[in-house]
Amino acid sequence: MKKILIAMLLLQVAGASVGRTAETSSTPLVWCGLDYSKVKMIGTMDFRRPDQIFPQMLTTWNGLFMTEMLPQLEKITSFVRTDLQAVEQGNAKAKASQIVYKDGSTDEMVTQTHITESDIAGMVKSYKLENKTGLGLVFVMDRLVKAQETGCIHVVFFDVASRKVVHSERVCAKASGFGFRNYWFRPVKDAVKELPRMYQSARSKM
Repeated sequence: MKKILIAMLLLQVAGASVGRTAETSSTPLVWCGLDYSKVKMIGTMDFRRPDQIFPQMLTTWNGLFMTEMLPQLEKITSFVRTDLQAVEQGNAKAKASQIVYKDGSTDEMVTQTHITESDIAGMVKSYKLENKTGLGLVFVMDRLVKAQETGCIHVVFFDVASRKVVHSERVCAKASGFGFRNYWFRPVKDAVKELPRMYQSARSKM
C-alpha cells in the first residue's frame, strides 16, 4: 500500500512539473524594449543637449535595460525572449521637438498624459517582431519631467499573435542617480518592481 501511495505522489509531482513546463514554453515573455517614439522631455533645467539624446541616449537606455533589468524579468518567468527591433524604428525617428522647455505644476506636467489607449494600441500593432507568439512587454515612455524629478511610463503587455493589449498601466516614479543616463533610468527600474503583479494579471487574460 505504501509503495502505491509513493508511486501516485511521484506521478502527481511529475504531472505538475510537465504542466508548468508546457505552460512556460507555450507562453514566453517577449521583451520588446523601451519605446521613446512619443516621449516628452519636459523642463527648463535639463535636456539642453538634444544632439546627445536623440538617438544615442535612447539606444543606451535600452542597452542598460538588457544589462541590468533583464535578469529581473527572468525572475518572473524562466522563459524570456527579446525582440528589440520592435522599438528601434520609432526610437530612431524621435527628435528634439519632443523636448518641452517649460516648467509647471504636478497636475500639468505629471498627472496628465498625452498618450491615449488608442495610441498604445496603434504602436503595438505597428511593431515589427521576429517572435510570432508569446506575451509581449513594452515600456511606452510617456514623459520625463525635470521640475518634479519624475518619469512616467505606460507598462504594456500584449498578445504577440493578435497584437491585442491585455494590460496597460501608467507608472510614475522619482528620477535619481548620478549623471543624465542613470538619473532618467531610475523610473524604469522602479517600474520593473511592479511587473510581477502586472504579469499575473496579463497572463490571466491571454
